[in-house]
Formats: sequence, structure tokens, C-alpha cells
Amino acid sequence: MSECGVRIRELEVGDYDQVKRMIKRGLSEHIPVAMKAQLQTSAAVPGILLGLSVLVVFITSLDFMSLALLLCTTGFIFYASGLLYLHLYTLPNELEEFNSGWPINRYEKFWVAEAGEGARWQIVGSVGLRRMSDSSEYKLELKRMSVEKNFRRKGIASRLLRTALDYSSENDVKEVVLRLTSVQMPAIKLYSKFGFRTRRVEKQRSMFGMLHLTVLELVVSDLSTRSM
Repeated sequence: MSECGVRIRELEVGDYDQVKRMIKRGLSEHIPVAMKAQLQTSAAVPGILLGLSVLVVFITSLDFMSLALLLCTTGFIFYASGLLYLHLYTLPNELEEFNSGWPINRYEKFWVAEAGEGARWQIVGSVGLRRMSDSSEYKLELKRMSVEKNFRRKGIASRLLRTALDYSSENDVKEVVLRLTSVQMPAIKLYSKFGFRTRRVEKQRSMFGMLHLTVLELVVSDLSTRSM
């Protein structure tokens, strides 16, 4: 048995559905966090104020309670519409590769982490490496890093990441690229430990420009000297 009852192995065809469900659960966790962040940032305020001002134009008399109700209603509509947008549009698009059976050959390598003992093992984590087609050099993008909620803080993410970077180092990969959104900031500490550094920060807008998301591109290029 592997250390701490966890073993890392390559993805097999029979794992598709289980890995898809695990990754979908992980992505769904970020949606409420993302919408909460929208309401807390200045980027969301203009949209809310614009909606309020349009409604106020049609209201000649507005007491404090009505204004408070209007504010809460506007915020709720923004929050609820954002949740629906992320659930019904963004999440399915993110998982589009699964819809056609998610063949292994879409990735250069893909690993899963299993926890258990004896004949009873369950997939609790995953990570993949995809060849970057927009580069003439040998560069890989780190994708699908996910660990089940009940198995976090047990070193599984570190073992998956180490497996991916060891493969990259052994195969003379020029660099490994990772894209993170602002709701995944807590993971930056882990990636920094393995040598990832921020190369680019960009803002993305969606849902008629109302939702704002910060996307960080991290890169590790000196694979031979990364911190373990």
C-alpha cells in the first residue's frame, strides 16, 4: 500500500465518469464564492447602482424601507442571475470535453489519486498535462488539478503536482503553465512551493460585462531546481 493509503496512477477509460463528477463538484464549490466576491468588489457596484438609478427614476416617493428593499432586491437579482449564468453556461462549457467521452489522448498525461486499502479504492484527486498547441516549443499546461473536499490537507495535491512536474522534468519540457482564477487564490501557496511564478494577470468579463474575474497565468520553467 502507498504512503497514507493513497496511490497515484494513470487515468483509465473506466475512470471517466467518476473523475468528471469529482471535478464538477470541485468547480461548483467556486461558484458561490465567485458571486460573493462580485458583490464585495467595486467592479460590481456600478452595475448595481445603474439598476437602482433606473428604478428610482420611475419612483417619485421612496422612503427608507422601500430603498432598503430595492437595494436588497437588486443585489439578490444580480447574485441569483450570476449563479444561474455560472451554473448553466460557464460550468457546462468548462466540462465540455467530458461530453464526448473525454478520451485520454486529449492529454499528454493524466493521473488520478486513489485512497483506500485492499480491494476498496476510490478516486479522490486528479491532475493532467496538456500540450500547448500555440507554441512551437515543448510546453505543457497543468489542467484538472482537483482533490475531493474530505481528502484535502492530506498532501494529496502535493503528490499529484509533484508527479506532473517530475514527468515534465524527465521529458525536458520547456515550461509548465497554469491558469488560476481569483476564487482559487488559496491554491497559489501550494503552486509557489513548487516553483510557479506569476507571469500575467488579466481581467475577464462575462454576462453582459457584469461579472468580473481575475485570471492569473503562473509558470514554472526551471524544473530542475524547483523547491520540494
